[in-house]
Amino acid sequence: MGISTFVLFRQGESISAGDLLKNIREISINYGLYFSNNYDEYDQTGKLKFCSIYISDIPFEDNYSRQISWNLYDEPYKFQNVDFNWDDSKSQYFKALVSEDFYENEDLLFKILYGILKVYPSAKVWIEDNWFYTIEDLEKIKSKPFDNEWCYNDPKDFTRD
Repeated sequence: MGISTFVLFRQGESISAGDLLKNIREISINYGLYFSNNYDEYDQTGKLKFCSIYISDIPFEDNYSRQISWNLYDEPYKFQNVDFNWDDSKSQYFKALVSEDFYENEDLLFKILYGILKVYPSAKVWIEDNWFYTIEDLEKIKSKPFDNEWCYNDPKDFTRD
């Protein structure tokens, strides 16, 4: 299907890539997930600017179909700022984490995003539509029987139940 997922921070308020990488590794361990990263890119001072992350709920060598790959960026990074005409706050956001595809891994995506937003509650998740998911939205989704379609639905629909 090829839908992208973005973990956003308000521009100027994002977490350093090094700290984000460390915490995502810890989240993966705490949730019993498999974690790997590579393609690290550092600036001249030795600060992590970019890396690729791979997270799965089964060993990587067993099956790559349960793997979600992410690109992690350190602010500022070229072409990673975005704003949305439908966002009433008129904020600029920095795309700190980007995943290109999660199709048929919606449950794994939820687990990863829930873990990240529990650590960074000011972050938002954008999945290529006219809304964000916040930690409050993910808490509501988690409190109900799991629905693999969660990420294709406006979170306002979860508050109408």
